[in-house]
Amino acid sequence: MNKKILSILALAGLGLFATSCADEDLGPVVTFDTAGKGAYVRLLEDNGNLLVNLLDLSQSEYVYSVEFVDLEQGDLVSEYRIDLVYQDRNTDNGDNSSGPNEIMSWSASEFVESERGFKSVMDISITPDDLFRTAGVDASTVKAGDRFVVKGTLTLEDGSTFTADNSTAAVNGSAFAGHFDFVLSAGCPSDLTGTFDFVGSNFWCGAADNTGSVTINALGGGSYSFSDWSFGAYPACYGGNAAGWGTLAFTDVCEEVSFTGRTDNYGDTWTFTSSLSDDGTEWTINWVNTYGEAGTGTVINPAGWDFVLAE
Repeated sequence: MNKKILSILALAGLGLFATSCADEDLGPVVTFDTAGKGAYVRLLEDNGNLLVNLLDLSQSEYVYSVEFVDLEQGDLVSEYRIDLVYQDRNTDNGDNSSGPNEIMSWSASEFVESERGFKSVMDISITPDDLFRTAGVDASTVKAGDRFVVKGTLTLEDGSTFTADNSTAAVNGSAFAGHFDFVLSAGCPSDLTGTFDFVGSNFWCGAADNTGSVTINALGGGSYSFSDWSFGAYPACYGGNAAGWGTLAFTDVCEEVSFTGRTDNYGDTWTFTSSLSDDGTEWTINWVNTYGEAGTGTVINPAGWDFVLAE
């Protein structure tokens, strides 16, 4: 029987369930005292904006507030410093990676007291200009995928220093809200999800053109998948859809779309060519795979597709 039909008729699967019991040998929840003595940076709040938006740098400011935890509520801390490590992930024009280089620092005289009575620094602002200046790069050279790693250091009055590298996993974990290090990633916001009408045509089996709807699902990181990569061909030719689509995917990088996943769950490789209509409302995708199947899907977005296609 045809391998596609086997999968299309692939019937109900089995559900597996598991239960677990509490482990009576587990110790109590870890505390700062049991995790070890020293000091760490605790996040109080931030604006959640960890994206350096290459389409709108003015909206890329990261703002956060922290307090310092030690045996005397931060009184042992003499300095809080943040350094930058720039990781250039697009090295076509050479590797511009740099760091660590200091972004800014605060001494004990500049600390304020948080509501809980800990020494703190409030409303720290890191802008793209701060990042580019510290990294020694021009904004035009920064590409999607580049990373700005901010690394915090606490220096105590006795000269000892504490960072993420010499702190325990517990302190760096979510339970303590540790905020020594964080990453600001260069990229662009992307949301192409939704359900859209399509017209399917040119099916290899000779079936008539058809219409339907297809859903674009987000895979994360600007990567997406169609709910039906055949655009109606499998239902028309086999009587049902595929059980899965393997790694088939397309990616939106700063409003430029390209097909990045090309192998289905049967091991066949797919090739795509696509174009946008003059008014930008119709995205026509021609596909063919190494199993001999082929077709065309025209996906319609009345609001217009807000991207260009990679060459």
